[in-house]
Amino acid sequence: MKKILSLLSAAFLTIILTVGFLVWDRYRKNSETFIPFPYEFETSNTKLEVDSPILIIGDRMGERLLDFKVHLAETISTGLVNPIKIQGLAKKGKGIHRTIQDVESLSKWPQILIYQGSSEEFSEQKFLTKELKNIHSNFQLFRNDKIQTLLVLYPWFSRILYWTVEKVQLSERPSLSEEVTDESEYLKRLEVELLLFEEHLKHLVSLTRDRNALLILTTTPLNLDEAPKKSCSFSTSSELQKELGKLRDFLRDNNPKEAYLESTKLMNKFPGNADLLYLHGQVAKRLGKTDEALTSLVKASAFECLPWRSTEVHNSIIRKVARENQVMLFDFAQMMEKNFIQEETFVDELYPQNRYYEMAMEQLGLAIKGILKL
Repeated sequence: MKKILSLLSAAFLTIILTVGFLVWDRYRKNSETFIPFPYEFETSNTKLEVDSPILIIGDRMGERLLDFKVHLAETISTGLVNPIKIQGLAKKGKGIHRTIQDVESLSKWPQILIYQGSSEEFSEQKFLTKELKNIHSNFQLFRNDKIQTLLVLYPWFSRILYWTVEKVQLSERPSLSEEVTDESEYLKRLEVELLLFEEHLKHLVSLTRDRNALLILTTTPLNLDEAPKKSCSFSTSSELQKELGKLRDFLRDNNPKEAYLESTKLMNKFPGNADLLYLHGQVAKRLGKTDEALTSLVKASAFECLPWRSTEVHNSIIRKVARENQVMLFDFAQMMEKNFIQEETFVDELYPQNRYYEMAMEQLGLAIKGILKL
């Protein structure tokens, strides 16, 4: 009996020591953090100075929006003695993680921030593929309200709570990675990229509320007439490729009715193929089936297998975060979709024509004017 008790005691002690070592090892390796983002910026004490009440932030889409800040300022300033000033930090290559770094570096916050981005979230590697499981597990923990409360009260507990993740070290300036062309790598990264995008948006909402500023989220306009650059291999087959060739022939021969009948049959057989969704949308557009065309073309952007622009998935996340957090939303994408039937709404694969930017600035300006009661 004594021998059994000794063995049990030894086993219990071994378990305690092992657990203690694992807890200590995790505490030692993890840094103290509230949100478990899988990257760290190099230490920088640089402060950003802005002296305008309105600031435009984001990536290349926000940078393009900045070209029309005068139009926005004029709309807001109608009837005012002094025109309102607008500045921007939006720049090509700045994913939302860089945007947040910018706003956290502001020495003085503006009254209003306008976010326009989501088109370059794959432009910089901000996590390691081997850490996907732990990143996902950490955010499952973080999304628990009780855990967030615990971390607010005891920040050090994050070093024990979160799974250890080897973090990517980000330099002060964006280090743009090569375009993700490998499909398996893209699909591995996609879920976490979208998860991080949503968490970054929520963090941006929290930051602006803490500073008593107004955040305006904007969706990103999508050129729905731009053909997908790549369909995922799991959504296609040699049979489908042959049928897609026939559809293109029907369109080239100006036979949209026959093309519509064939594409409708194929849609039931091959759901989720970006090329098919795009061609079906183009056929429906020619036949004046605008709603059906929009639905199909929007889905085509979501099912594409190459991250070269924003997608309807990003816009859905932006709408969701705005709705759930009662944040003002300017649905630029929806505005463009209302003009979808018109020709040449975009100047290239990314940017709408100037007149649509001016229209957007007028609508946004009037909304801001009402909020500020000017």
